[in-house]
Amino acid sequence: MATTALESFPRPGVTVDLAVLTVTGAASPDPVLRVLIQERTEPVGRALPGGFMRERWTVAQTVDDVFHRKVGVAPAPESPIRLLRLFDDPGRDDRTWAISVAHSVSIPERALSGARGELLPIEADGSLALEAPLLFDHDEIVSAAVDSLRTRYEFRHRYADTLPDPDRFLPEPFTLHQLRKVHEAVIGDPLHKDNFNRRMKPFLAPLLRDGDPVLAESLRGRPAALYRHARGDTDRRPD
Repeated sequence: MATTALESFPRPGVTVDLAVLTVTGAASPDPVLRVLIQERTEPVGRALPGGFMRERWTVAQTVDDVFHRKVGVAPAPESPIRLLRLFDDPGRDDRTWAISVAHSVSIPERALSGARGELLPIEADGSLALEAPLLFDHDEIVSAAVDSLRTRYEFRHRYADTLPDPDRFLPEPFTLHQLRKVHEAVIGDPLHKDNFNRRMKPFLAPLLRDGDPVLAESLRGRPAALYRHARGDTDRRPD
């Protein structure tokens, strides 16, 4: 097709938007699933970190640029950036015709120190706890990111194994109770204690000292055994 013919087709702007997810207080009795939201001045409102692709840039380059310029931190190698999908409603941005290549990334709270923005809680239904909607269609992107995350933490109605805290929000070592509370924070529902422990233990290794299990200190109630992720469980981590 001749160049002049190609120029006759309108070209949308392409943006990259990032849903940065974390669990705050992961080792505490009350962990909370949150997403990073930023204030904007043009247009005025709240939105996910994002930016337009520059000429001849790749999506990956734009993702790196958004992390550098907008978020202010870089994801660790163990925090894969996952493509969600394209958001292409022609009316999603009042300023121009823009298509969003939306991504999500799970980052432990400790690695988000210094990130620009506010970590806002996610409700049990997957929505943000905000009075006003986010700009553009970013509420839909948040919902898609939360749904994607929950598929990795929920094991009801699944045939494949669900690994313990697959996105590594919880620092090692941890108790089974702490692990279950993180899964509950992510999926937004309580889990049956015994069933959860039975499903998780094959993928965990107890922390030992001189051959004896190490028990958690400074925790309320009966001392509990500490665990780490079993060696090689990342090889079986679901997508």
